[in-house]
Amino acid sequence: MKNDNIIRFYILANKLKNIIRRGWIEIGIDKERLESDAEHIYGTLMLAIAINSEYKLNLDMYKVLKMLTLHETEEILMTDYTVRDTITRDEKLKQGKICVKKVVSGLAEEKEIRDLLYEFSTRSTPEAVFAHLVDKIECDFQAKLYDLEGVMDYNRAREDLVYYGDRAEEIDSKSHTASDFWIEYDRPKYDNDDIFKTLIEDIKNIDVKEYKEIMNTSM
Repeated sequence: MKNDNIIRFYILANKLKNIIRRGWIEIGIDKERLESDAEHIYGTLMLAIAINSEYKLNLDMYKVLKMLTLHETEEILMTDYTVRDTITRDEKLKQGKICVKKVVSGLAEEKEIRDLLYEFSTRSTPEAVFAHLVDKIECDFQAKLYDLEGVMDYNRAREDLVYYGDRAEEIDSKSHTASDFWIEYDRPKYDNDDIFKTLIEDIKNIDVKEYKEIMNTSM
């Protein structure tokens, strides 16, 4: 029975390798291979490790990394909602709980996993708040990387302004490249955290020369 539970969970979790991030599809990233949910998870883990390395956070990092490893579990069965969807936060949370319950059903740690992901979704602890910010900034960072690769279209990104409500004009005035629209939309999420507030600004300011120098790092 234990092995049956492992096999069932992994087969379901393995779907994340083939679920392409919906935001990149909607915005028309011009690249043959786009980021999957599993690759997004990898990105959040790498960022969390790097941030903790530099800032020596007073957090339970095992808990943070477990949250980030499992935080897309709901999307195994539920769509990857974007700014273009009208779903409320409460409805998304409700759907997510149902999907997580189905995916982790039977595991000995089912309740612990469900509680952990509910903690992440409600941002009810310092670890959950940090993990949530890492999750958000990884998306913005990936948008910046696509932008630097020249595969993110400015006009397509600007089309999302209609979904930005009363902040649309402000975001438009501060966006000079395609990824700026994503970064400026998310910027208020980082304003109450000095680490993320400075990090998102430095990410926005990466130029092509710096990007190429880093990418060309060799032995």
